[in-house]
Amino acid sequence: MRHSKGLPGDTSVSFRSASRRRALTALLISFAAISVESRAQSASGLLVSRAELTAAATQAEVAASTGEPNQRLQSAMLAAAIRQRLREGDLQVGDRVVVTIVSDAVHRDTVVVRSGRSLELPGMIMVPVAGVLRSELQERVSTEVLKYVKAQQIEVTPLMRVGVLGAVARPGFFAFASDIPLTDAIMGAGGPTGIADLKRSIVRRRSQQYRSAAETSRAIASGLTLDQFGLSAGDELIVGNRREFGASTLIAMTGALASVLALAVALNRH
Repeated sequence: MRHSKGLPGDTSVSFRSASRRRALTALLISFAAISVESRAQSASGLLVSRAELTAAATQAEVAASTGEPNQRLQSAMLAAAIRQRLREGDLQVGDRVVVTIVSDAVHRDTVVVRSGRSLELPGMIMVPVAGVLRSELQERVSTEVLKYVKAQQIEVTPLMRVGVLGAVARPGFFAFASDIPLTDAIMGAGGPTGIADLKRSIVRRRSQQYRSAAETSRAIASGLTLDQFGLSAGDELIVGNRREFGASTLIAMTGALASVLALAVALNRH
């Protein structure tokens, strides 16, 4: 598709764009369906465990010392980020958690991680969460609640505020459940646009690339969740654009070439 306005009444450009957007959306839906089907029997698998993180850190450290030279730095950064996550846990001050307690009635509250890294539940129940992973939060909260409440069921859903930017219909920051697939996060931002290229998507953390296009593309295709892919509050999932040479690009290239030729002619005259 070229970035040109087209002739009056010419709908071919917009039709191709709409068709591509529908195809990308259908692809995302199929990825999500495969993800749900493959993990339907193990909901706990949607949040990464401490053992899995430890194994991933070890693997990244090996890659940092023995891998390809151009990948060693990124592997070292990934290993350091995982080790920090293991030490400090996932919950940061300001993060929100949805807690549902079923006793004589259903009580659902959204609580915020307070200073000192703790959750204050209704009834003045304090739950320390420093060093706790999202996959460990259910057990930690349940243990504290059951000291004071005879609950038949306790559900804990940690939320994660992440940005979904780039080639999506409604870019912005969203509070998602940590166990949703990356595909669901993209659809939550309105889905991919007609110029989106999922294979060029990356994850950015503190204005620096945290996950490469190759890693992000594999994660999307594999149906990984936000938590499984190691995202944290404030991270940005940037959906990539297709590389295109539209009319404006060609004009700019032609102008640059003309400038170079003019400079060469001028130099030859001296």
